[in-house]
Amino acid sequence: MSELKLLQCRLDSRYDIEECLGRGSYAEIYMARDLAATDEQFRKVVVKALNVLLQGYQDPELERTLIQNFQNEAIALDRVRHPHIISRLGHGTAFDLNGTAFHYLVLEYLGGGDMAKLVRSEPLPLERALFYLQQVCAGLAHAHECGVIHRDIKPQNLLLTTDRETVKIADFGVARIEATDGAITRVGTNIYAPPEHSPLLQTAQLDTASLQSSQLTPAADIYSLAKTSYTLLCGVSPRTFAHEPITELPAPLSFQPWAPSLLRVLERATQTRPADRYQTVQDFWDDLNDVGMPVTQPLAGAAARRRPSSDLHVEPEVLTLAAPPRPRFETSLELQQHELGRNGSSRPKIVVPITGHRPLSPTQELAARLEPGRVTVQVGKNDLPGPRSAAQMAIAKSRKRGRDFVVGLVLVLCFAGLLAATGAYVRSLIRQRQSQQTTTTTDVGKQAVTVTDVNLRAGPNKSTDIVGLAESGSKVQILNSSGTSNWCEVQVVQHARPKDDPNSADRGWLNRTYLKFD
Repeated sequence: MSELKLLQCRLDSRYDIEECLGRGSYAEIYMARDLAATDEQFRKVVVKALNVLLQGYQDPELERTLIQNFQNEAIALDRVRHPHIISRLGHGTAFDLNGTAFHYLVLEYLGGGDMAKLVRSEPLPLERALFYLQQVCAGLAHAHECGVIHRDIKPQNLLLTTDRETVKIADFGVARIEATDGAITRVGTNIYAPPEHSPLLQTAQLDTASLQSSQLTPAADIYSLAKTSYTLLCGVSPRTFAHEPITELPAPLSFQPWAPSLLRVLERATQTRPADRYQTVQDFWDDLNDVGMPVTQPLAGAAARRRPSSDLHVEPEVLTLAAPPRPRFETSLELQQHELGRNGSSRPKIVVPITGHRPLSPTQELAARLEPGRVTVQVGKNDLPGPRSAAQMAIAKSRKRGRDFVVGLVLVLCFAGLLAATGAYVRSLIRQRQSQQTTTTTDVGKQAVTVTDVNLRAGPNKSTDIVGLAESGSKVQILNSSGTSNWCEVQVVQHARPKDDPNSADRGWLNRTYLKFD
């Protein structure tokens, strides 16, 4: 695996890449800040980078296919621009810090997460689910009218704005731009993909005409949309019905009064044969919207009811701004030929570190010398932009080695001082313990006077029983010492006053801090 080195770098002199949002099989997704954006809505953007080396070396044929799919995604997004479809804002080709060439798309940033994350904790109420699904149906119906079939509708590809009031369809990486263009290939996620996306696996379920036909219809997206609706309302994916029609709803959803109507819509939309499903998103939405409506009886002579799908249409002036220039991405071989031939083609930009603390790679250094205008290194506010010379790099390396040596020397001296202090402390503890043991041993046989009333105990600590009392001023003789503490065993030779309890013992243990030696 060879990941791109793009974090904390500036791309195309305007996109500051701040965070990696995720990686797929051959694409890396980054969040960036567009320094040239005039609209606050597009200040944050998503940079989707195609990395053909993410899974290791790829042969030229596979690379050409990946690049073609990447380019088709941009073309599909440009064709279906709509308020409920993610917008493409730009594209380009560049070298990362390691000198790896990559193509990228700049997409609209949506900070509310995806629908899969939204329903992970609990399913949506019917009214809220229909609120989102109406927006999805509007965007998908528009895409179909433009001749684009998404082929991978699922909750993970439905993104929300930060306020979670608007949902947009994303990831047109496997979209079919022309329904009759080429054979049907296996795409999408098995749980949500219709059977015709895996024709070789479904020969027992599809008829001969379906297998032989290469035509892909909007019914494929309607199938995936119905299973996505199941996930939003049930809170779980329709794993039980992979490549099968939805035939039941889980409890407690199945006990809702509108559950039978919902099941009829989902079951029809997920039929195995495409001809048995809804043929347009508008028809699917008309029936799905009616699920939440109360049951009524038509009145004689009443005007025809307005179809809910009429609300899906968006006037042309409401659509987003015009698409950026159409991209044309080249293979690695074509890029090398253009670099060597210098035939006037637009050559890839080179990303640069934002802070300037990371040195350029050899490839970038060579490119900077050949074409200084293509590289801008930003070191600080008052520094002039431009490539560093070999002498400047040598001086910088020499200074760095000097700093490293000083830092290393200081660390060694600090460690040595710490060892010396620790050794001195340990030696002082040993001497103190030895002195204490010597003192307590030599006190045996001596006499002392108590400085206060002190209890005599059965052992050398406070947790033992009290066996007697030595009054303040009593004369005692040291009989024994504990050796490891300040306790000693004494015999009361003369009480300072008569004993309160004649049966109390005259021999016991006390703390020597209560004694005054002669």
